[in-house]
Amino acid sequence: MADDGIARHIEREVKERFERRIEIPDGLTEDEAVASVIAQYRAMTDVELAEEDVRAEVRQRMAGRDTT
Repeated sequence: MADDGIARHIEREVKERFERRIEIPDGLTEDEAVASVIAQYRAMTDVELAEEDVRAEVRQRMAGRDTT
């Protein structure tokens, strides 16, 4: 249990460090944007982000819009 929490904390910290480098293309749905962020992050770090963490951030950035 504690190891999962530590791993998630590290993933979040790394995500924040690289956040400015990840570009979400215009015109994507929420699902497409989440997949894009996960793929870009994996390509940069070889770390798989948790979909629920990415989705929360994407929703916040989309601010209720249907597409990015």
